Amino acid sequence: MMQFKRLREWFRCPLSIAAAGLILLLPASQILAAEEGTFTGSWIASGQRQVLDFIPEREVFTFRLQGHVNLTSNLGKTADFWSDCTGLWDEVTGSEGRCAWRSPDGDKAFIVLRGRLMEEGIQVTAEVVGGTGSLKDVEGIFTVTWTSVFTDPDSGSLTAHTQNIDGTYRLP
Repeated sequence: MMQFKRLREWFRCPLSIAAAGLILLLPASQILAAEEGTFTGSWIASGQRQVLDFIPEREVFTFRLQGHVNLTSNLGKTADFWSDCTGLWDEVTGSEGRCAWRSPDGDKAFIVLRGRLMEEGIQVTAEVVGGTGSLKDVEGIFTVTWTSVFTDPDSGSLTAHTQNIDGTYRLP
């Protein structure tokens, strides 16, 4: 009987009634807790680079790479992605790249890469800044260290591989 009395007193307060009403009106997706997790995996990408005419003895180029991301633990509900990246590399100031990782279902995760992107043995930090479909509004961070980077100056081809993607994500 005492608990019923407390509940009745709680509902006498207009602020309590408003809070209860707001909770009832919120969509279920806003009431449920966010999904958080970790992911690991490998990435191999190939493409082209275009060297820019810049200061002598300072290499600067744009690049476009495409390839496969194979996660051993999922990002959301997905373990396999096709990556499409473009960026600018400067041997003095570092690099910036933008990637779209597309799942077989067409959902995308958008990635921002910063650091010395095209160097073997250098750790790069990447930020997951959004997505589409089941990855809508995904956020996260991960690191990679390229285990091999191959460039062919004659053809402009560029290939990079890593087996140590390691990150965390959050879906609202």
